[in-house]
Amino acid sequence: MTRYAVVDLEATDAHSSENKIIQIGIALVENGEIVGNYTTDVNPHEPLLPRIQELTGLSDARLKKAPDFAQVADEVHNLLRDCVFVAHNAKFDYGLMWKSFQQLGIEFELPRVDTVELARVFYPTFDKYGMEALGEKLKLNHDHPHAAMSDALATAELLLKIQEKARQLPRMVLGEIINHSENLLYETAYFLKEQIEFTKIKPAGFELIHNIATKKSHIMKVRKNKSTTLSTDFVENLAQIGLNAREKQIELAKYMDASLSYPQTDFIEAPTGMGKTFAYLLPLLASGKKIVVSTPTKILQNQLMRDVAPVLIKKFGVRMAKIVGNQNYISIEKFSNILENNTDGKNFEIFKMKVLVWLTETTSGELDELSKVMTNDDYLSVIAYSADLQPKQLHYMQEFWPKAQEKAKHAQIKVVNHAYLIERLADYPESFLENRVLVVDEAQQLFETMEKLGQKSIRITDELLKIDGTESQLKKRLQESLVYQLNKKNLDLAKIRLDAEELGLSELTDLLSDKHAIVWKENDRLFASNNDFYNFAQLVPESTKLYMIGATLSLSDKNPSFPELLGFREYHFYKILGEKAKNQELIAMTDGPNVKNTSIIDYAHYTAEAIAELAELGFPIVVLFTSKMSLTFTAEKLSADGWNILAQDINGTAAQIKKKFDRGESRILLGLGSFWEGVDFEKQKKLILVLPKLPFSTPDDILTKKYAQKFANPFYEFNVPMATLKLKQAFGRVNRKAKQKSIVVLLDNRILGKSYAKKMRRNISEIVTLKKLDFKDTVSEILEFLI
Repeated sequence: MTRYAVVDLEATDAHSSENKIIQIGIALVENGEIVGNYTTDVNPHEPLLPRIQELTGLSDARLKKAPDFAQVADEVHNLLRDCVFVAHNAKFDYGLMWKSFQQLGIEFELPRVDTVELARVFYPTFDKYGMEALGEKLKLNHDHPHAAMSDALATAELLLKIQEKARQLPRMVLGEIINHSENLLYETAYFLKEQIEFTKIKPAGFELIHNIATKKSHIMKVRKNKSTTLSTDFVENLAQIGLNAREKQIELAKYMDASLSYPQTDFIEAPTGMGKTFAYLLPLLASGKKIVVSTPTKILQNQLMRDVAPVLIKKFGVRMAKIVGNQNYISIEKFSNILENNTDGKNFEIFKMKVLVWLTETTSGELDELSKVMTNDDYLSVIAYSADLQPKQLHYMQEFWPKAQEKAKHAQIKVVNHAYLIERLADYPESFLENRVLVVDEAQQLFETMEKLGQKSIRITDELLKIDGTESQLKKRLQESLVYQLNKKNLDLAKIRLDAEELGLSELTDLLSDKHAIVWKENDRLFASNNDFYNFAQLVPESTKLYMIGATLSLSDKNPSFPELLGFREYHFYKILGEKAKNQELIAMTDGPNVKNTSIIDYAHYTAEAIAELAELGFPIVVLFTSKMSLTFTAEKLSADGWNILAQDINGTAAQIKKKFDRGESRILLGLGSFWEGVDFEKQKKLILVLPKLPFSTPDDILTKKYAQKFANPFYEFNVPMATLKLKQAFGRVNRKAKQKSIVVLLDNRILGKSYAKKMRRNISEIVTLKKLDFKDTVSEILEFLI
């Protein structure tokens, strides 16, 4: 049986070619257990860098008493003889060990296994593969990170966990992984080949077709005697799930009951944090209705499935099923086809290996679950499900998309997102809704979703490549004219359209066919959008009872505006008034720099310094930005100053960094648009929300341009109310429960001005206490309020 020597070395400077060993840790693994260990300090005969002392806990005084490497070399060499060398990043540890032996004239040549590579394959959903991150995820014994023996023992445990996972795979699956394993570093594949004899040909719990295994689906059976029949009394139903009804919830529930008797669409404006989900779901379910619920984002879909679905099925036997677009699921048929080749490059081959492992674990088949480490979107698109896949294909019975559709068909509640909803309503609304009530939650976000789906775009370079300027002098002149026009800041659309027609560029001509469309250029793409808003009302069948629910469905008390902009002419509008929060305060900073007179970099540095000082108070901090550039500059400054942060699109997607923040991996989260309206922070009992700038839309924003055509004074009648509504939404994101406490710190001093600012303050003060304080007093107020 193979003996593995799991090695970790600490060194004078890992980034220098002149580095020397300062500590050795070796854990010996054989027959599935750790059978021995060895550790020693090593005297490098040079002072340690301060950062190395801090990292390892070693000191110059301690290492002066340690033996030279020459004094321990024979002992270490004998210990490693006939072993397989294992390390977490074998390139570093093996390279340094080899160099150290070479300097003494001792030959050193062992097969190597890299646990970083193995971890990427066998833990395909993890966000990080560093030893500390793996130690936390897998609960490894890792008491002293960067102490060689602790690291070696933790790596040995990791190796054993991977070994166990490999042996639990069906033999055909591990065999397929081995078929692609030559792309792993060094002799890492050797480790996998050794496990094959310990696997079972057909272990229980898997659907195995050829070399791909998926988990057998087990549909939860709901026993009638353990579920409760829904009452017609909302308060009683809420009590069954262990919740006390709030006044606003009861008001909404009563309205839901009453409104079912008439066919018109209902627009219901309800404040955030009031518990509206149960307030609309329970009355509809009690009346015997099947429901489609649409949320703005996949994050909120997952939130409903995580927080609401288990309660409903356990207490009432009511099933919820989530559906996302077919491109979000893996196509096992496509994946099976790409397995035929094992020479597609190192990263893609490792991607195939980790997908093979993931398929034995996933119950959803959603590609979002896969780690994005060393995996790009092109990899995922290659194996994304296509709606044209047929039942006759080999792996069809294993496919997740058809199963999700079938599950949704029999569920009382389908949960979709706005993008998926609009696509289905455009394709086959009657069969999709199938006599269900449609509830669109956060309905105001339909504008943005429909805009994105309705826009046309082409890549300019692709169109220009179609032109053969050598054909004639005329074509050459037209080509030059078109290139000139497309490079101008202000596009002459009539001239571009004329040139495109004469050159026979049908796609460009089609894009510009509507002379009233709004057209603009971004980098190498040309976009076109309808001059007016896209009509949502015409997508919904007249027979469908529709509820449009959200915290912000009107710009003023006099005129709701949003229903008409979405195409509705006949509707009911009902507003549930909010209450002033007792567990939240808003502080407008009085001593910050003037936004308009400060460069974006200087303001980002000011923001970073304010965040850093607030972070010293020890509370979790969420920072919501209005631009990616501002977030990036702020994140760079905070990181440079040594702060551990989670920044959207830098440290992961919105969903990924939200999970990490909830787990406490960092106390500072920097977010963009989706966090303003679509992500709730209910896990934190006390929280600071920092808003660097007022959330005004930019003049170039396409929706802003469309709104501008509807109002006599767009800034005062649209921009100011919308910014105010967005602020309110942000407040609600961190005020989800009555027992939560939160402070909102607004750094933008424009809120302290006159005219429009006065209107914003008056409106905001209806729901939260507003205080004007300098930074010093802000810190004192936060401590007093949150403690």
